[in-house]
Amino acid sequence: MVDSESNMRGGNLSFRIRAWCSLLLLLLASGLAAQETVSVSIQPLSEVLVDLERSASAEVLSLNRAVIAAEVVGVVQLIHADVGAEVKQGDLLMQIDPADYRLALQQAEAGLATSKAQKAQADVRLQRARQLIEGNYLSADDLLARETEAQVASSQILVQEAVVAIARRNLAKCRIVAPFNGVVSRRMAQAGGYVSLGTPLLEFSETDRFELDAEVPDELADSLGRAEKIEFHSRNESWPVELLRLSPVIETERRSRAARFRFIENAPAIGRSGEVFWRVSRGLLPANLLIRRNGLLGIFLAESGKARFTPLPNAQEGRPVPVQLSIDALIVVTGRDRLQDGDPIKQP
Repeated sequence: MVDSESNMRGGNLSFRIRAWCSLLLLLLASGLAAQETVSVSIQPLSEVLVDLERSASAEVLSLNRAVIAAEVVGVVQLIHADVGAEVKQGDLLMQIDPADYRLALQQAEAGLATSKAQKAQADVRLQRARQLIEGNYLSADDLLARETEAQVASSQILVQEAVVAIARRNLAKCRIVAPFNGVVSRRMAQAGGYVSLGTPLLEFSETDRFELDAEVPDELADSLGRAEKIEFHSRNESWPVELLRLSPVIETERRSRAARFRFIENAPAIGRSGEVFWRVSRGLLPANLLIRRNGLLGIFLAESGKARFTPLPNAQEGRPVPVQLSIDALIVVTGRDRLQDGDPIKQP
């Protein structure tokens, strides 16, 4: 009976020892698991900081883009500057047949000459009448008639001078000349074609003066005023520009505001399209490095082989954030999703 009880006690003791050993092993395993080293990659803060930039579509526009129309009726005689031709102000672009207008000018000049001859005759008759009136050989009414005749002749000269001026102007309008330095961007008239008043002949763009035009979303427009750097990008090229004007009026359909920029150095060709970029802030932490722990947004720093969670009070989801850290601080870039504050880390 005693032996039986002793055997039972020995069995219970052995069971308890085995249970305690199993529990101890389990606790050791849990501790080791909790302290498992996480593989991460780290970079200095100076290498991950970015600049916040905004952009808007833009196009290089000529300050003057004119459609030149016919001011006289006639047949296009010659085309002196075709599409793509660069010309100076006053250069001949197109010629409308001037024959009829030369004849009109000759007719007007002949009419002016006739009026001047009539005026000369009226002056002689008036002078003769004044001599006769002194000797009472001519009545006062006859003298008045001579004076009126001379005045009418003077007025007729003014009318004919205006006719001549109009004829000369119409003749000059047969020559279509460049209104400013520029290039022919489009030609609508054809040699030998008949044109009437107002018929479009050429589209002409000024090349000496141009600006960069952009439609900036209203929510971004105010940031242009504090931009540190503005550039126009097109086809893998860039040019520095500066803001000239920002319209205070919001375009209702696109909710945008018109902005005009001036090229500081060289400039692309007129009509070039692309995007204008401007820097709003410098030295921001990218939004993709933010992570949330215990309800707070922050980052993991690598310190003495461990991950240290650092909250960033001003951080917002999806937005870059300024940080007050040393530029040499080591930022956990990858592998942070599995980290908790204080976890041991290593680089692969």
